[in-house]
Amino acid sequence: MRELLEWLRDQALARGVQFADARYVVRSGAGITVQDGRADSLGSGYGEGVGVRVLFNGAWGFGSANWPDRERAATCLEQALQMAKEAAAHASQEAVVAQVEPVRAEAATSVAVPPASVPLERKVALISGLEGAARARAGDKVANTVFSYSEGSFKETICNTFGTLVTQTATRVMVSGMVVAADGQTRQVARERKGALAGFELAESISTEAFALAAADRALALLAAKRAPAGVFPVVMDPTFTGLFVHEALGHNAEADIVLEGGSIIEGKMGQKIGAECVTIVDDGTVPGSWGSYAYDSEGTPSQRRVIVEKGMLKGYMHSLETAGRMGVAPNGSARADGYGSVPIVRMSNTYIEPGAISFEDLIADIEVGVLLCGGEWGYVFCERGQFTGHAGEAFMIRDGQVAERVRDVSISGMTLQTLEDMVGLSRDFVLEFPGTCGKNGQGAPVNGGGPYLKVRQLVVGGQEAGGG
Repeated sequence: MRELLEWLRDQALARGVQFADARYVVRSGAGITVQDGRADSLGSGYGEGVGVRVLFNGAWGFGSANWPDRERAATCLEQALQMAKEAAAHASQEAVVAQVEPVRAEAATSVAVPPASVPLERKVALISGLEGAARARAGDKVANTVFSYSEGSFKETICNTFGTLVTQTATRVMVSGMVVAADGQTRQVARERKGALAGFELAESISTEAFALAAADRALALLAAKRAPAGVFPVVMDPTFTGLFVHEALGHNAEADIVLEGGSIIEGKMGQKIGAECVTIVDDGTVPGSWGSYAYDSEGTPSQRRVIVEKGMLKGYMHSLETAGRMGVAPNGSARADGYGSVPIVRMSNTYIEPGAISFEDLIADIEVGVLLCGGEWGYVFCERGQFTGHAGEAFMIRDGQVAERVRDVSISGMTLQTLEDMVGLSRDFVLEFPGTCGKNGQGAPVNGGGPYLKVRQLVVGGQEAGGG
């Protein structure tokens, strides 16, 4: 396929394009779900195809096809050229790309146990064992248990008119579990998930006690927990909730395409102070083995460590070739596409807040009444308004500098820039274990998040009315 992509590149150059790239992508995957004691679903999939993108007369065009040969690839190029010609007549601004040095390389995930080498029965047995242990632990209060395993392999070859020709392969494995407990009055959910750039060895490394039994115990404990009081409190986020916050509240705002569209609250603030001096925020696609890592983005630019905020100062955005060209900066390997049928767009990778230097005990020592948020569940951000929300899997009250009773059904909300200013402490602990899939413009991308325990001076906490039981 490398020869086909080089042929497409040469054909595009002969047609007078300003820039062109061609990507050949092969994806395969499989999944197992065990629910309530039975193997609920088994599935697998495979796909391959080519996508061709051209910049012609200052406008973009794109075409794609599955099971490509030279004839289909040529048709893709024609479609892309025709699209660019039509778009040029209506474009309000001429598209550009940053010039980069060409790269010729191959890269692959290091895998100890290739998932394809493991019999299906062994995978089902592993997941069934985890689900069965959780279900037994929850006993007569179990309402629902769902444990799943997924594996995916991805091979992408990228060729462009700068002379880049790279091939990268990646294998990812994820195991997740959910336990729903009920006591006739309330239902509570606890979740666990672990994913990485790895093979089946990741699944085999999972401890039943720390994964399945921990989820069951947490769901049962939440049944007995009271709802958190509603109001404004000092808040401490655990590392996974820190990962949720930094992804939702700042990460999307730092994607350069959103900045250029006028949808980011940090537009025009480069070099300005946007947070407390203790805060340094990084998006790093090079973390070894992390779920959100990759060797090259979908434009063939090497993955990098990107400092977004350094000691409270805005230092940079995440960029594609186009956003870097429009802003007059160097690309930093942040453009990824969800398969051959999608164009590369700016995406996060592994986004985190760097740790501080104090212990967790010292971090909470001066809090009279506050809330410790544990286990980021979901969140949302209104980039243009700078408003975010987040929900915790569980939480605890902090009283007189000590972790106190467990509380449930806790959400927070706030304004991003104010929250960044109100960060008053970071622990020396650091965890990067919040793997998931981020959706944007109809595309999904594997991302990870994390950080230390993070103390915020005050945030709005949603629970029941203050003073309630």
